Amino acid sequence: MIEDFMLDFRIDHYKPKMRVYKSLSDVAIIPDLTVAQVKADGEFNYLRYERNGETFTLNKWGRKRMDFPALNELKEALSRQLFTEAELLVELFAMEGDKPLKLPQFIHYVKSKNPQLIEKICIGVWDIISIDGKPINENHAWKLQEATNWLQGCQKAFVLPYIQPKHHIDLETFWKIYVKKLGYEGLVIRHNSQIYKLKPKGELDAVVIAINKKTGYGKALKLLEQGYVTSLHLALINENGEFVEIGDVASGIDLQLRKALYQLLDFKVAEDENKIWIKPFLVANVEYTELFPSENKVYRYTPQGYIETAKTNLVRLRHPRLFRFRPDKQPTPQDVGLNQIPENALLREKNYENL
Repeated sequence: MIEDFMLDFRIDHYKPKMRVYKSLSDVAIIPDLTVAQVKADGEFNYLRYERNGETFTLNKWGRKRMDFPALNELKEALSRQLFTEAELLVELFAMEGDKPLKLPQFIHYVKSKNPQLIEKICIGVWDIISIDGKPINENHAWKLQEATNWLQGCQKAFVLPYIQPKHHIDLETFWKIYVKKLGYEGLVIRHNSQIYKLKPKGELDAVVIAINKKTGYGKALKLLEQGYVTSLHLALINENGEFVEIGDVASGIDLQLRKALYQLLDFKVAEDENKIWIKPFLVANVEYTELFPSENKVYRYTPQGYIETAKTNLVRLRHPRLFRFRPDKQPTPQDVGLNQIPENALLREKNYENL
């Protein structure tokens, strides 16, 4: 029966659509409503607990995990509660002591058959979907407190640290402890159904749509002829599935990676004087220092190439740097959408321009 459930079940719709806060000062704090919770750099999972059945985690690719220390600890804790079934949303991530590790280390650990590495995998709870088949509609702070009560004493399965700030100073203190000192990826901030994320640097996930053939100095073209890619052209995807250019990235690509990226030419769909356009499949995580206003081209993708359909007033990235590629992301509005641009960023940047 559980396998039939797995065939029909997808977890993408459980992942919240989060907007972005640009800085701590932008956060609108609503006392007794706002909840800020740390964000671990790991893997989003659905967790199903059944006292008389199977308890497992499930990621977006359908990978089910059933027997590892953190899950067994959680199962033992939930077996002491009155309910017999529960559905949770969790983040699987890795820790060394009290410090969370980055995603590449988590991936290495979770794929390892080394028990000492699997021991470092943790379950961070951040939402309750249902208990005994009944949806939980209480406010988010209630859910987190309830889950905290269930998991008292657990070392590897716990509610990710959170706070209900009354003032910005509460949020700043929380940020300094968990993000600056301990190294969590950032914060998830909720005001009822409105959900935002906040990270130390501006960052977004974008899809690579082209390889740049040259720069103003002609250097890129010369290296490309030698088998090295120097610069990638990036886009976000709007709700209509169109590709909205967001800028180029060259920084952060070392010589070895430049050589490896040359294989992207195997996915060429078109070419012009400036760019080699490729099939949109590769998602890049890019950090930036600021956003600045720009008129951006909008494209519709076809197997024959990209067709420009419009121009839109948006932003581009200042000082972008390639941080990593995201094989866990897809070129969809959900994974590389325009909602990653901080709220009101366009308005603020235009106001700065007029000073």
